[in-house]
Amino acid sequence: MVTPPTAQALPIFARQTGQPCGNCHTDVLGLTPFGRRFKLGGYTLGGGPFRKTLFPIPPSGKVFPTADELKSVLVPGTASQDAVAQLRSYARQTTSDAKLAKPAATPEQAITDAFAAVQKPEEEPGWFPPLAVMLLGGYTHTQAPDPNWTPGVNHWNANNNTGLAQASLFGGGAMSDNVGVFAQLTYSFPAIADASGKWGWDNVDVRYAQSGQIGGVDVLFGITAHNNPTVQDVWNTAPAWTHPYFTTQLGFTGPATSTVIDGAYSQRVAGLGGYLFINDQLYLEATGYKTLGVVAQTRLGADPLASLGQIAGVAPYGRVAWEQRFGDHNLMVGGFASRFEIAPWSVSGVPVPLDTTGNLADVPYGATNKYTDFGFDTQYQYRGDNYWVILKGAYIREEQRYDAGYIGGIVPANLTNSLNTLRASSTVAIGNDNRVVATGQYFRTWGSPDANLYQGNQDSVPDTTGFMAELAYLPFGSSRAPYWPWFNTRIGLQYFYYTKYSGDTVTSHDKNTFIVYSTILF
Repeated sequence: MVTPPTAQALPIFARQTGQPCGNCHTDVLGLTPFGRRFKLGGYTLGGGPFRKTLFPIPPSGKVFPTADELKSVLVPGTASQDAVAQLRSYARQTTSDAKLAKPAATPEQAITDAFAAVQKPEEEPGWFPPLAVMLLGGYTHTQAPDPNWTPGVNHWNANNNTGLAQASLFGGGAMSDNVGVFAQLTYSFPAIADASGKWGWDNVDVRYAQSGQIGGVDVLFGITAHNNPTVQDVWNTAPAWTHPYFTTQLGFTGPATSTVIDGAYSQRVAGLGGYLFINDQLYLEATGYKTLGVVAQTRLGADPLASLGQIAGVAPYGRVAWEQRFGDHNLMVGGFASRFEIAPWSVSGVPVPLDTTGNLADVPYGATNKYTDFGFDTQYQYRGDNYWVILKGAYIREEQRYDAGYIGGIVPANLTNSLNTLRASSTVAIGNDNRVVATGQYFRTWGSPDANLYQGNQDSVPDTTGFMAELAYLPFGSSRAPYWPWFNTRIGLQYFYYTKYSGDTVTSHDKNTFIVYSTILF
């Protein structure tokens, strides 16, 4: 959770939908087909013990979703008697077996019959503010003391630290039948070399969604406005939602170098895009990103200088994915592409001038550096009897061209470079609503040698290769658990093992990191 592109399965969504975590998530951030549909539908699905909006939505609707709203989550060919089982929390909380004893003609009718027994006017349930709080903390140990540590800068030691990593306030859910929000405000505690922590906005995703039919084919259409490239994605292979889902701000939890699409402009852009989900199979998206003004970034807690510069014009992003279900098997193959033309923060080595407020001025320059990213990804999910098996893979290649001549105060040795990222992981989630989760991940970054960009790295390369292993336990994940849907927590162990770090194969093991963490949500 220390990196910006993160979030958690939230009590606010559990309260709104009436669903336990395991209906939407295979592993907290990992989404099931039902969870993906909830997000694509704009976070608007209701069904929980509270009214989903402050004021009733006219005409006075029903608390529980209709069969049309939920038919997409049913596996084609599902037997009638199994329809409600796929939405087990509704049946457990709102009906008895006797109410479902009469067989239905279709799976959709089985859902409708189950909901009809418990329908009540929307004015009857109360409304609760759609807010949640998360605390993340833990213990971090590295094989060798962190070389970035300086005595007296903050309260951390060079090694073996225990403390808080992050505190977040979340707001979100349905604003109307078609508009929903996910928003996060975060206080990040200081990292090993930081003098202090800071408040800032975190992931924000505002959506409008509408479903219908075109030529007899089901189509879901949506518009998304967000502040982090790929945070709008619903598969856990895009950079914003990949492993590790949680970690502390200390230690070494991945490569030191990454592509632009992989978090370089988190919370520093405004993105607006549209998407189609056709027949619950084909996903198409087009989005454009524009850098926020320097003053706006500063006020929102996003350091402008932590990025490569200002995006010239609009950076385009496209996404395509094909998802196919075969009974309990679900397979996605897809790809994405983006192009960022960036005016760096210095020109000919001279920093961009300050404006009258003391902030860096928003000054456009004709010369830009170009970063073109191509990504290919796949995800396989198998839903067994009280367990999930998930396999994921993603590859990103970035082509770089430095027409502006500078990156910060550095002149790249080459006019063009390339950078590659590969991630592959497997996860097994076992128990009541995925109570125990084990994950293994292989990650590798490699690219062109550049004596100036990677000065100090062995062989002047960005290459990093490593493995991550995690074991997590979620004691309060189900609808029958104590304090659900008001409280949730996750306890995890992580180990990062490096065979190469920034080109170094001799002392790479010094970066090996062991973390014990816990998240608390309420």
